[in-house]
Amino acid sequence: MKVFLLAHQDDEIFLLPHILNSEKKLFIYLTTGVSASSTDTKLDIRTSEAEYVFRKYLEAMNSQVIWWGLESSIPEGELHRYVNKDLVSDLKEIILSEGVQISALLTTAFEGAHQDHDSVAVITRQLGEIFQVGVIEMSTYPQWLTKFYSFKVLKPGTPEKTFQFNRIKVFFLAIRMMASYRTQLRTWLGLGLATLSVYAFRMYRSSSPGPIEQIKPCFYESRRRASQNEVLRSLNKFN
Repeated sequence: MKVFLLAHQDDEIFLLPHILNSEKKLFIYLTTGVSASSTDTKLDIRTSEAEYVFRKYLEAMNSQVIWWGLESSIPEGELHRYVNKDLVSDLKEIILSEGVQISALLTTAFEGAHQDHDSVAVITRQLGEIFQVGVIEMSTYPQWLTKFYSFKVLKPGTPEKTFQFNRIKVFFLAIRMMASYRTQLRTWLGLGLATLSVYAFRMYRSSSPGPIEQIKPCFYESRRRASQNEVLRSLNKFN
């Protein structure tokens, strides 16, 4: 069984080539998908939307889901504040309860794109050590230029092997899923075209796990989403 550990309910779009097969898959989402300041109505809409997308597009591919972040009330953008041994132990027990052999753990890369992506990468590495299985980290949108609002989508700084996939199926599935995440349309207006161009034309590679240290440029910090020093202090508890 493949286990996908993701921060947000739409991050799976970046990993679609790894999803489009008949192997059993477990998805665990580690935040609610909305910020702590969001209204209950916004949370309900985001939750219903994510459940719809999962049922419509992922369930048929031998997939099941655990909305762990929702059940634990962990807001989007703040996952690093909850990273500790108890969290990892909880996730370990959830995965063990499936009673099947784990073939791989898949997640987003530690690269300074989003603080939650970096947090879930660290969590997944810890679980990889516990289960003694490989961890596949997929780049999302690290910053490109230091002084400008810029990013590069699905282009890892230290790429690993190329992954082959059915480009046509992934391309059109990605379009349908992006359109279905209506609360995230602004996000996918920015990221969608670049993501689709990878699926249509470019190589698709995982990222070599980088050290948990200062990243320059750091996209989430340049957007004033979080302090990188604060995030690193939380994530370095395991080092």
